[in-house]
Amino acid sequence: MSEADPTNGQQEAKWKRFEKLVFEIQKSFAGTTAIVTLNDHIMGVDSGVERQIDISIRQQVSQFPILVAIDCKDYSEPIDVVDMGAFVTLTTDVRANKGVMVSSNGFTKAAIKIAKNASIDTLTLIDSKSVDWKNYVGIPLLIDHTSIEQYSLDISGVGRTLLPYATEELVVMAMYSDDGALIGTPLEILHRKWNKEQIPHEPGVHRVELGKQVNVEYRGVKSKIDVAAHIHVRQDFYLGPLRVYTQGFHDAQNSSLIVARELRTDSIDAGAIIRGEVPGWKKLDVTDGTTVRASMRLSVSAGYGDEAEFDEETTEPEVLDP
Repeated sequence: MSEADPTNGQQEAKWKRFEKLVFEIQKSFAGTTAIVTLNDHIMGVDSGVERQIDISIRQQVSQFPILVAIDCKDYSEPIDVVDMGAFVTLTTDVRANKGVMVSSNGFTKAAIKIAKNASIDTLTLIDSKSVDWKNYVGIPLLIDHTSIEQYSLDISGVGRTLLPYATEELVVMAMYSDDGALIGTPLEILHRKWNKEQIPHEPGVHRVELGKQVNVEYRGVKSKIDVAAHIHVRQDFYLGPLRVYTQGFHDAQNSSLIVARELRTDSIDAGAIIRGEVPGWKKLDVTDGTTVRASMRLSVSAGYGDEAEFDEETTEPEVLDP
């Protein structure tokens, strides 16, 4: 919300409110041991004149005084080499141990290059709640999706065994224990074991027991059989932007996010992403051994029901560390 300038009753200048917002965020970072000052003035060593600093942070580390100088730029365009060069000169003049420039609209490539050479941090304000600086950031999210691509049954028995010829009938064949209790069909048990992660979700071929010495009946003939399945697990990768709502800074040099308070991500509909229904996402071809880099990784496994056909539903995802 805009503040009023008590000296003239008019709305406070937007650039001043920008500085105050950056100041408040830096205060939340500083803790209790550092002194954060808005609109500081420090005598220049080389110039011999007093230099204005938008925000200064002072802290004593052992016998060493540490000074951080922060410059705030609320420009409609990215910061260019002129402003960056002037700030490099200022930090040198006041002998700042660290210089930080905070922009509302980013930096040019040339300005970032100058900042890197001078060890100046280049930050863009991220504030998804403000009206004047309603910036969002999208961090790269990698979804790896595992599913059952195909499977085959391995059935063996002793003595006379009569079974359906078609696989479609075999997978829905009812299996019973010796006391007559229904165990389920091979497909039901396969689904159940997959959903409970009793089958490895790593890509490749895995063998799983579905029934040992179970009883089945086909056309009036009862048989006792062992049933197993060879399952081919498929892994696919999807890369896209995950929008983040927060207050803090985006580091233009290493694309990291510096969060001041809470961070909330946009909702993730993994099923819609996998079906190709979400713009900005693409399925990756990693068969050539390419390494995929992302800030976050989400592992999702297909979930299957107890009917004859596989359902492409996602289980509750597990968010992994970057």
